[in-house]
Amino acid sequence: MRRLLRASHVSLLAVALCLLAGCSRSLRENYQRDKAAGHVYQRTLSDLWPEVKAHLKKEGYSWKEMPGHYVLETEWRDAGGGTLGPTSSSRFLIEGHMLPNGGSILRVMRGNRVSQAIGGGNVEQRIAQGGSARAQEEQAVARANANTTGVLPTQQTYARDLELELELLRRIEPDAAGRLARQAALEYP
Repeated sequence: MRRLLRASHVSLLAVALCLLAGCSRSLRENYQRDKAAGHVYQRTLSDLWPEVKAHLKKEGYSWKEMPGHYVLETEWRDAGGGTLGPTSSSRFLIEGHMLPNGGSILRVMRGNRVSQAIGGGNVEQRIAQGGSARAQEEQAVARANANTTGVLPTQQTYARDLELELELLRRIEPDAAGRLARQAALEYP
């Protein structure tokens, strides 16, 4: 009985350590994102901007830039969805700002949009059936009702993307990102 009790205590301890390790990792990641959000680059925007564009290009994004400013907006990129469910896509707005003390900051906003097609599947199914006189009549009715298909109103949300800001920090200033990782490990072992 003692052996069983002891084994259960060891098992509970192992589970608790695994949960704490998972929590610590999450806390370390949050710490790094939060600190990256306030990071001031000690370089000019003209030095940083090519790195920003190189990172986006590596990730497969295309974008439009505002001439004469350090502002770019990526094209919408499909994030998935299917014929029955909603489709979603995202884009980024990245702005670079010079600070009065000579430092630079990068701010990233992520836009997400979700839309849902309605009615199309039923019409397409009816038209595809063909054949008998009854089916042809149904096709005519389906075509007449085809104007009822469409898309529900698109929902869009925008929020600051600290994950991409941290990725940019890791690319542009890997030493500073490494210091944040070490600080996070000390803070949340």
